[in-house]
Amino acid sequence: MVNQNNVICVLWGTKYPLKYVNILYSMVKRNLTLPFNFYCLTDELNHQFTDGIKPIKIPNPQLQHWWNKMHLYNPDIGLEGNNLYIDLDTVIINKLDDFFTYGEDDNFCVIKDFGQPTTTINSSVLRYNLKHHYHIWQTYIDRKKDFDQMHGDQNVITDLMFTHKQRVYFPDEWVYSFKWPERGKPEKFEKYKPEKYYIRKERKICVFHGHPNPDFIVENHPDSWVKDYWK
Repeated sequence: MVNQNNVICVLWGTKYPLKYVNILYSMVKRNLTLPFNFYCLTDELNHQFTDGIKPIKIPNPQLQHWWNKMHLYNPDIGLEGNNLYIDLDTVIINKLDDFFTYGEDDNFCVIKDFGQPTTTINSSVLRYNLKHHYHIWQTYIDRKKDFDQMHGDQNVITDLMFTHKQRVYFPDEWVYSFKWPERGKPEKFEKYKPEKYYIRKERKICVFHGHPNPDFIVENHPDSWVKDYWK
């Protein structure tokens, strides 16, 4: 059977409006030439998703806040093949095909964190396969009481996969931070200096972790490059 390529995101609660999912799908559609399915793991199936987006109801038990992202690794969501997870607060700049052809199916492909690249996995963009990585969900449930003391899913993924033999890094130059120009050197976002935050056209994905998000840039800096890509 031909391996299936899936792109998946998570929409839970009210942190992001529906348009973030629809815009992400639009960006993926423009930048992925391989056949793919686009899924949204969500608590609400009645959203007016763009045609082509396939909602998946978050299985029970629904968790609190960002912990629902851990359901990505729950075999009950029933996805076969390789799943490319992308955070909603990202802007896609270039073709995504390499994210599916890189490495092997049993690799858990991730990016290094922007603030702490030598000690932390960043969970904004990653590729996994439930056939090989469902153990993440099982371990999380088995140790849920301990893991829930952590700040979020990124900490759990780092704890479980940082030294795991399945963990493989995507090349650093594929994904970058909008507000921190260099990994390991966090900076305060300077709202009134939009010229600092230029597009890196050779990269594939720009991540807007924390503040600001793409919507903020589009609304407050209409001359920024973001409006030409986040659509």
